[in-house]
Amino acid sequence: MSAMLARPDFSRIVFAFLGLVISALRVVPAQAAEPQWVEVRSPNFSVITDAGEHRGREVALRFEQMRSAFGTLMTKAIVNLPVPLQIVAFRNTKEIREVAPLFHGKPTKLAGLFQGSSDRSFILLDMSVDDPWVTVFHEYAHQLLNGNLQREFDPWFEEGFAEYFSSIEVDGKVAKIGKIPDSDYRVLQQVGTMKVADLFKVVQYSETYNENGDARTIFYVESGVLMHYIFDHQLLPRVAVYFEWKHDNHASVEEAIQQAFAISPGELDNMLRKYMREGRYLYYAIPAPAQISEKTMRHAR
Repeated sequence: MSAMLARPDFSRIVFAFLGLVISALRVVPAQAAEPQWVEVRSPNFSVITDAGEHRGREVALRFEQMRSAFGTLMTKAIVNLPVPLQIVAFRNTKEIREVAPLFHGKPTKLAGLFQGSSDRSFILLDMSVDDPWVTVFHEYAHQLLNGNLQREFDPWFEEGFAEYFSSIEVDGKVAKIGKIPDSDYRVLQQVGTMKVADLFKVVQYSETYNENGDARTIFYVESGVLMHYIFDHQLLPRVAVYFEWKHDNHASVEEAIQQAFAISPGELDNMLRKYMREGRYLYYAIPAPAQISEKTMRHAR
């Protein structure tokens, strides 16, 4: 999830929090039962966590794998980003909620969060969720998108891009990129879908994007499936035309869809539903990143 507009002082809060954490790194806890913050460094990342050094090494390894796979697939993408990235891996949900953005005065429920700025970026992770690695890849995809594109895009594009790359599977030999999880099909079959035009109208401060519930779940899942459809059918140039019409020419969502894709919003709905019914998609299998293992990580003192 990318940063939302509900808490504009988020960077200040995180900076203050990191100041306390960094101080804790230099102090022995008063009681053995208290969580101890450690910093783990890999060739390209720094992870601060109170979930234990082993988990910190796992997080750093996953980020290194994602960075390598992304650079291999997107050959023209920049992976050596000039903006420093700090990763904070919390051991439980209670801790991450203390710095989560607010919506209507309540912390937003999330497993991870990316906050980008011109001088520093943060990724916050909840290590207590069932599969934290999906969140790792999702949030780092936000960082890569933010570092490679010069303009802001609508939530459906940013979250769809992050969802697309969040499904990376890496084993000892192969990295598989672009697989649609079976759970995504089940969600859309059981809960339903949004019209594409409505999906495109979701903004960062809307309830659909921020409030827990079926609408938010559909938004994320359908944005991801739509991004698969766009990649599979090589429609990124048309997406660029869509944003030109919508943002530069101030066209309505419906008009921008018609101009960019040369079909009506209803026809685009039908094509996306057909794509989901067929359950056929393209994915890329590339060699797993070489020479990346927990042995390349070190515990920062």
